[in-house]
Amino acid sequence: MPAPTFGPIPPSLWDDNPPVKSSTAQQNLRALNQYIRGHRGHAHGSWGYTVLRTAYTPESDVLVPVALDGLKRYVHWWCHHGRFPAFGALCEEQRVDFSEPNDELFRRFYLEVVEDREGLAHLDGGGGGGDGVANGDERFAALGDYFRRRVVAGVADTGDCPEDKPRFCVCLVLDSESVASLVRLPEQPLRCAADLAEKREFLAAGQAGLWILEADYREEQDSDDEDYYGPDDTYRGWMRIGVPEIMGSWFSRLQRDSAPYFWHEQKEQGSVVYCHQSRTRVVTPSK
Repeated sequence: MPAPTFGPIPPSLWDDNPPVKSSTAQQNLRALNQYIRGHRGHAHGSWGYTVLRTAYTPESDVLVPVALDGLKRYVHWWCHHGRFPAFGALCEEQRVDFSEPNDELFRRFYLEVVEDREGLAHLDGGGGGGDGVANGDERFAALGDYFRRRVVAGVADTGDCPEDKPRFCVCLVLDSESVASLVRLPEQPLRCAADLAEKREFLAAGQAGLWILEADYREEQDSDDEDYYGPDDTYRGWMRIGVPEIMGSWFSRLQRDSAPYFWHEQKEQGSVVYCHQSRTRVVTPSK
């Protein structure tokens, strides 16, 4: 099936005119519309990632479609999440009823799943560094090489400046651990939470995730920038990402030219570590 393509986004979905819009959807649509004006190629007008499937077992053959459906369902929920601020009576008072921008944002979400048992099954691993940091590094280095070779081979039309396109610089990795996590995602209602406890329940329910791999990542060793915090060896270009962060991670890539530093949140063994990372642009090769 060919990748979907989309035209310009109607200004009525992202401008500041009435009706009131969810600010996150409005900002993301505005950024996406600006982006697609200057870029052509594969899946034009969409946002999202390539997904490298590394889990290939009889069980995963059954569960992968369920996992991907759950992931998409939760991305849909997060596209609408901003319409329901706070909880209880305050949420009912401030909720945004105009949902067309949120629907359009999700309509343009596209995941391209790469299934290659011969080329990817041996890189399943079940988790990053689960068998030791070196093992995790080697595994994700190999996945990065696979992804870059795919881009260079011209499997998809990258158009001009593929290094500016998140879809050709970053990918998601769906391994056995990720599948087991995503299939547990429950159904979530699109409405105001009745109270704080239910709001927390809504937010906690979507914390399943998979791996994100920046195939163009390279740590910068030195910088004269006074805001540079120095290299942090807790981040190596790949990490676990929760479903709620998928949208934010993609749109943050559109700001690389203006924001050379990014915050990453890594969750390892139940703890939360905030890593302030420096990076330099590594041009994605073209044919």
